[in-house]
Amino acid sequence: MPGENIKYNISLNSFQNLDGSNLTIGGLEEKAVFKNVSVGTFFGFGTEFDGNPKLIFDFKGSLNYCDNLNQNLRVRNTFGGGTATTQIRYSPVSVNVPINDDGLSFYANPHYSGKYDYKNSSWTHSAGVFAGVTKKFANTSLSLEAQRYNLQDIKDNSGKNWSINAILSYEF
Repeated sequence: MPGENIKYNISLNSFQNLDGSNLTIGGLEEKAVFKNVSVGTFFGFGTEFDGNPKLIFDFKGSLNYCDNLNQNLRVRNTFGGGTATTQIRYSPVSVNVPINDDGLSFYANPHYSGKYDYKNSSWTHSAGVFAGVTKKFANTSLSLEAQRYNLQDIKDNSGKNWSINAILSYEF
């Protein structure tokens, strides 16, 4: 039985880029929550539907400013299918606001990310934002969001800089 401060969830995430590419990730997360701080890990697999599965391992942390505002950090390691990268994503302010008493909420997360590609010995960076709604049903939640990548090139609104994402999660 998980401790009171330990939370587990399994999730399935689909990121459909508007240029036609896709990344789908499924896995297990374990998170420890202490007052206004949480730390956790995620272990899962991803695919771009190209037949090359990827191993994904995240370290996550967040610090709540108050009930609806936090900052968070994610370090994502991706290996397999010709990929070997580490991405660091930092969000100085993330908001999550309840819309009603039936488990519907709105969230927005502006962020900066940098990614190191081990195979090419290269570093890329990006500013972005994702925003969406989450509906909770007992221990299950469904989130639908839009994401804009590469805000540092604000004039490029091509499909490579946009995605529509869906996240299904079950907490136990």
